Amino acid sequence: EEEEEEVFLKFVILHAEDDTDEALRVQNLLQNDFGIKPGIIFAEMPSGRQHLQNLDDAVNGSAWTILLLTENFLRDTWCKFQFYTSLMNSVNRQHKYNSVIPMRPLHNPLPRERTPFALRTINALEEDSRGFPTQVERIFQESVYQIQQSLWKDTRSSIRRQVLA
Repeated sequence: EEEEEEVFLKFVILHAEDDTDEALRVQNLLQNDFGIKPGIIFAEMPSGRQHLQNLDDAVNGSAWTILLLTENFLRDTWCKFQFYTSLMNSVNRQHKYNSVIPMRPLHNPLPRERTPFALRTINALEEDSRGFPTQVERIFQESVYQIQQSLWKDTRSSIRRQVLA
């Protein structure tokens, strides 16, 4: 049987469970106002699967990983694990370099002084800044997405060949 076509996403938003509504708002903002499609929030990942498999699929099945930095983000141990895993993935996989994007949304943003050091070293998207539209344009470039998508397809094809061998 032929498998249904898998989609390589432009972004995934990792967020605290209590921030699902804010994550959906940011997803809609990026998709509808900036035309960055397709994207997904972590809460929309398939249910019934292990969280670690969903996290791996989300991070490796998208060009960019957005960490929604809210007050709730650091209270959640699972979110801390997500952000450390995403950062390690971006260091260990050359094609994922610069793919982790911390974002302070309009509602309930995590203050800069409480942001973990590892995330302070990365320029965060600041939704309340005047330069936000320019930042979004600079980060989410179609050429970068095309490269990421090509590498993702090559990796998936290689894995399938190994499984069939």
